[in-house]
Formats: sequence, C-alpha cells, structure tokens
Amino acid sequence: MGRWHAHSLQRIGGFVAVVADPDFARATLLAREFRGARAVASLRDAIASDDIDIVHVCTPPDGREFIVASALHQRRHVLAEKPLASGAARAAELHSLATSYGVILCPVHQFVFQPGALRAAAMRDDIGVLRQFNAVIASAGASDGDDRAQDRLVFDILPHPLSLAERLLDGGTGGVRWSALRSSPGEATVIGAGSGLALSITVSTHARPTRNTLHLSGDGGSVYADLFHGFAVVERGAVSRLHKAVRPFTVAGSTLIAASANLAGRAVRRESAFPGLRELVSRFYAAVATGDESPIPASESIGAAAARDNIINLLRFDGALA
Repeated sequence: MGRWHAHSLQRIGGFVAVVADPDFARATLLAREFRGARAVASLRDAIASDDIDIVHVCTPPDGREFIVASALHQRRHVLAEKPLASGAARAAELHSLATSYGVILCPVHQFVFQPGALRAAAMRDDIGVLRQFNAVIASAGASDGDDRAQDRLVFDILPHPLSLAERLLDGGTGGVRWSALRSSPGEATVIGAGSGLALSITVSTHARPTRNTLHLSGDGGSVYADLFHGFAVVERGAVSRLHKAVRPFTVAGSTLIAASANLAGRAVRRESAFPGLRELVSRFYAAVATGDESPIPASESIGAAAARDNIINLLRFDGALA
C-alpha cells in the first residue's frame, strides 16, 4: 500500500521525502521512483526528519498503533491504513492525541470517496427512506493463509462497509443492534437492525469471483455500487408489470454505461487500482493546508471502530480464532 499511497501523493502534486521500511533494500527500491526521496530503515529517522509534514502509515495492522502514536508525538499529520487501531477505545485515544498536538489523524476509509460512493451519498435522499444496507465482499487476500489468517482478514475488511455505513446512515452505526455468525474460518455474516433499517454484511475469503458491492434500497428506489471498480447505478422505484419485464435490460444498460464511463475516467486519471484513495489523499492534504477538519471526522472513525469491536466480539464468541 505504501507504493499506492506514494503514487497518489505524486499525482496530486505532493513530494515524497522519505520512504521507511525495515527492509532497507525494499525502501531504496521504492524511493528511487520519486525524485529527491531518500530511504531509511528506522522509524525514528523517518518521523523525526525536518523535511516532512505528513506521515502515511501503510504497515500491516500489528504495530500500527505505535507508529501512528510516534508520528503524532512528533507533531506530524497522519494518514493511516485501516483499521486505525486495535479497537475503538485506542482509536479514540489516538484522535485525542492528534487534537492535543493540533494535527490531523485520518484513517484510510477510501471507499467513502469513490465516485460511486459519492454518487450514492448524493442520491441518498432521492431514494426515499432507507430500508436496506447490504454489503457483499469476497476477497482472495488470505487464500494461502491458515484459519487464523482468514479470520483476521475478515476483521481487517470490516472497516470498509462500516465506514460507508457511518457516512450514509442517519446517525451512523451508533444505534444499530448487531448479530454475527461464522460458518467457517474466513466466512462471516453480520446482521444489523436500526430504526426501520436492516443491514447485512457478508465477508468471504473463499467465494468466487472476488467482489465488493453495496446495495442501498429505499422507499423510492435503490443504488447499487461496485466498490472494486468505483461506480454506482441508480434504479428508480417504479412498480409495474412492464417495469418488471424490462428491468433486466434497463439495469444491464445502466451498468454498462456507468462501468464504461468509470473505466474511461480512471484511464484519464491514470488510476489503475484502489479507486477513492487519491481523492482521500487529496482531501486530506487540502485539510492540512487549510486547517479544515479531516475528511474522515474522528466521530466517524471511532463509530466505525466501535461497530467493528461489537462484531468481532460476536464472531469470536461464535468461534473465530483470531
């Protein structure tokens, strides 16, 4: 992810000053791609440098909290991969630490800033009262891992749909009552109930093909977002025999148009992967420059972390190993 962060930064006109990795050879290899960047193997050398304003934390989850806290203590703004911390309490402590130093801490909830997710947010009121929030994720990220690795991947994926729920639901996830089941390692189904709203999140490390989708259904229509590719399709809520008959064709046509426009846009932007990341990076840097609020407010970050805590506790009770 460090490579994708660095390229996103370069695309928005930023300057990569330091690449840090305990594997110095790997750090050197990436640093060579960015004019003026230097490689270091020490965290202390990286975050203490006078020529940096912002630290991107792209490490695996283990040890991430320490790196984030270390950068904040050096009064650096921090953009950190998700999950930001091991739990909501620790996430809240890190956000409080950032506030005390007058810097911005932001988790990488990039799905919120995909074109498709932004369209879903813009159409939120047009589809009427929201009744269903359905996320389906099939990942190959732990295909070679043991049972524990598969369960941990499920835990690490949860911030994606939960960050979208925090952004798209009135009041976020705070009032949602959760239940969760684990059918086998790396397989989880999460059900939530709010005021008049049903939520479902299905995460699989075995189902194929891989996918990442979100379907919002309201009284007046629905929005289908393809989160792998970053586009969304809106369906109006007409009810008739004719509409039922032609729906497969209208949906297919709308999907083709949206997918084609999205692919063309990404080609122009030279955004080959992780749609939404560059937009998040851009907004984060703008917030640092202007002193505005983080593109992911602390309330959303902590809310998603709290929902994740609840779900993980339920999954562990149901047999998860991690």
